[in-house]
Amino acid sequence: MRLRTLFFLVCTLAIGRPVSAHEIKVLASQQAVAEAGAKVTVYLSWGHRLPVDELVDAAAVESFELHSPDGTKAALKVEGLTFQANATVLKSDGIYRAAVARKRSLSTYVIDKEGERTFKRGGKSSVTEGTIDTAQRSTQCGQAIIVVGKPNVEPLKPLGQAIEIVPVDAPAKWTANADLKFQVLIDGKPQPGVEVQARPIGFKPDDAWSYATHADKKGIATVRPDRAATWVLKANVKRPAAEADRKEFDNESFTATLSLEVGP
Repeated sequence: MRLRTLFFLVCTLAIGRPVSAHEIKVLASQQAVAEAGAKVTVYLSWGHRLPVDELVDAAAVESFELHSPDGTKAALKVEGLTFQANATVLKSDGIYRAAVARKRSLSTYVIDKEGERTFKRGGKSSVTEGTIDTAQRSTQCGQAIIVVGKPNVEPLKPLGQAIEIVPVDAPAKWTANADLKFQVLIDGKPQPGVEVQARPIGFKPDDAWSYATHADKKGIATVRPDRAATWVLKANVKRPAAEADRKEFDNESFTATLSLEVGP
């Protein structure tokens, strides 16, 4: 039986909160476009609040690309400390996907001389004072799906990101109060039992998730959106580091986000 729980997960915004707790997300000014030729702005969201929270450092971005219906892709511009907004004209009907990948990052918790647990950027080798508690490597990817024209009746295929959430249902089925299925993949492999969270933009408080469920043995989670809106999904997988990596970090965290438009 699928576990489906409606809940509010309120996140604090305390100063010094670990960066690893943030998620990278891709959003667009429109994610359901009536016809080709529309100008759409694609941008990044970093943190907890939606639609935007903190600015995104271009130095932390590994790739930011727009995938077109014909299978081609183009790099999107990233520079400075901004929301990394890119305005583009969507010239064809079909599915566009904006995809981002952050550079893998290391973070370490250290117990200082006063016995306080503090957060430091970098792996175990970067620690010169205090006692190492635990260290983690983080991999984060995100996608925004933009439907131009009449929604497709064929499901989407994975893009091949390190971790991604892939809709199992075709865009024509993305409607409110319908069961929508999503598969979570790491390097193309399904992730059974992973928790998938979701929320519509406009939900209050704007730093909380409104829906949670768990994937089945095939890595497929079922979400039932309760309203027409832009919905954002998140999946996180944590696992022990490989033995060869234990000198630098203890655990690995993989986070994927996905935004898409749910119709009435």
